[in-house]
Amino acid sequence: MVFLRTVILCLLAATLLGGTYSRAEFQPWSENVFAYIKQEYGEEAEKRMRFVEKFIIDNQSIPDMEKVVKTNQVANHLPWIADANHWKEADYWATPLETITTFGGDCEDIALVKWVILRNLGISDENLALAYVKIKATGEDHMVLLYVAKPDAPEGQKEVYVLDNYVDEVKLAAERMDLLAVLAMGTKGRIVLFNDDGKNRSVKASYEGRKIRKVEDLVERVKENRAKFAELNNGRSLMPDA
Repeated sequence: MVFLRTVILCLLAATLLGGTYSRAEFQPWSENVFAYIKQEYGEEAEKRMRFVEKFIIDNQSIPDMEKVVKTNQVANHLPWIADANHWKEADYWATPLETITTFGGDCEDIALVKWVILRNLGISDENLALAYVKIKATGEDHMVLLYVAKPDAPEGQKEVYVLDNYVDEVKLAAERMDLLAVLAMGTKGRIVLFNDDGKNRSVKASYEGRKIRKVEDLVERVKENRAKFAELNNGRSLMPDA
């Protein structure tokens, strides 16, 4: 069940985040956005969204690797909260907006927040992937975001970095042997399965464009959320448009 849930989450992220945005310059959000957040989520939530906007504006021009490191550190201030405690549900998939405004989420929620911030900082979706891993010491299921510095390079030369909500330092995947790689999702719905014995990693199989009906209701909910904020944001998505 955990494995299936993770595959579904990866496909959902590909649908909602991957392959639809260009490296357009970030445009500040309308005051209508902040007024709505304050009304719906409260004053502290509005302050958090203003902080995120300022962070994005202030860091537009720094090198990409610095964007990655800073985003990991900032997003890691979001507390890890289990769904049962946060949403009173056993398995709730929060949108990045919900994670920021309610100040917390589990590992996949925080990974998706990092993805959205980096996209607003101009990082291409070709450089980003979600990865489902296991923590070797405990066997705990875990989700991290990957930054692929050289996506067009041959395998073994891509310089893949791990953004982990448990670790503020961004390290190369080859240095994170405390994690067992299970699968990764890149752009266009590609799922890659790994063999990982704790010493060696290799690709087991890969799949393109998989669809699962179970996510359709959540996809529609997030689309409605994006449409609502485009309406508040003078017709512009909160993400850079293609």
